[in-house]
Amino acid sequence: MNIINYVLLITGIITSLIGFAAFINPNLARFINFPGGPRLKALAALAIGLILLIIGFIVNIPVK
Repeated sequence: MNIINYVLLITGIITSLIGFAAFINPNLARFINFPGGPRLKALAALAIGLILLIIGFIVNIPVK
């Protein structure tokens, strides 16, 4: 794994945690820049975080 994969994993974990926290406390959803209500914002952040995690684990990004 390269440094880019680690950055994707860390970013995905942070984004997923923010999305999960927004489900528990809807006041945190105001920090998510996505149109819609608090549940939609939390779901979007969670989905994007999971996508970043999957890309970080599966795709090997070459570095020069």
